[in-house]
Amino acid sequence: MKKIFYLISIVVLGFLAASCNINEFPTFDDNDAFAAFPTTSMKIAEDGGTLNIPVHVTSLKGIATTVTYEFVNGSATQGVDFEDASGTGSLSFGAGESQKNIVVKILPHAGVFTGDRTFTVKFKSAGDVNMGANNTCTVTINDLDHPLSAILGNYSCKTMDAWGGDNEWTMTFMKDASDVSKVWIYNIFALDNWADMDTIFYGIVDEDMTTITIPLGQESEYKYSNGKPITLLGFDGEEGWDEGSMVVSIKDGGKTLVWDPGFGPWAWIEGAGNLNILYGGFTCTKID
Repeated sequence: MKKIFYLISIVVLGFLAASCNINEFPTFDDNDAFAAFPTTSMKIAEDGGTLNIPVHVTSLKGIATTVTYEFVNGSATQGVDFEDASGTGSLSFGAGESQKNIVVKILPHAGVFTGDRTFTVKFKSAGDVNMGANNTCTVTINDLDHPLSAILGNYSCKTMDAWGGDNEWTMTFMKDASDVSKVWIYNIFALDNWADMDTIFYGIVDEDMTTITIPLGQESEYKYSNGKPITLLGFDGEEGWDEGSMVVSIKDGGKTLVWDPGFGPWAWIEGAGNLNILYGGFTCTKID
């Protein structure tokens, strides 16, 4: 009898615990409905034409609302670099509508180097719903007339490593945000998956666009598990150098890059060893 009473007590306590669950999931109703940008940053080339900047309204019952917005000039100026193609400064959402776009027309400056330019669009009001946390979106207009545009992009490269193996890989050259004489080089070591974009190194392009000089001894932003960065060395066929520079010759208007025969790239981590050692003198051919 005591055993039966004990079991009944367990069941009753279980129901009481379930009904008094202090960890109940929060409920969402239309008092919590909000408008927001699904992304806080976007990019478009200066010849991209128009850009659709999406705005979402999240609502259970589909509340109708009108979202108003405005543009804030940055290095890009409204009327000079872009225009509001919608022209109204507002988006009206009918009941049940969850997405509309702010349409922006990009005004190109073909043949003129302006540098990348930015502007911001932000909500003034979300109308009958709340304003979400993502209430601004910054747009970057990518300039296509960079002085180094002929060598920016992807190159197919091939050379041997210090252990006699063949290496075929894609090396990428990227512009600097402010210095038009500097180019950043990704995957210089033929290691596509190594630390992603944290192992880029820079080179300086001369005024005549004939050479890229890459200082040796540069350290990556990436830190290995021992806390050490990857160091860019130069391999002369026998040993590594952390002083001086590698020189890359720009040929055929940037279609081919010929690596310094005296130095090939060497990736080194102090306390961990070599990632890769490549022989110099190889040629990289532009892909795009």
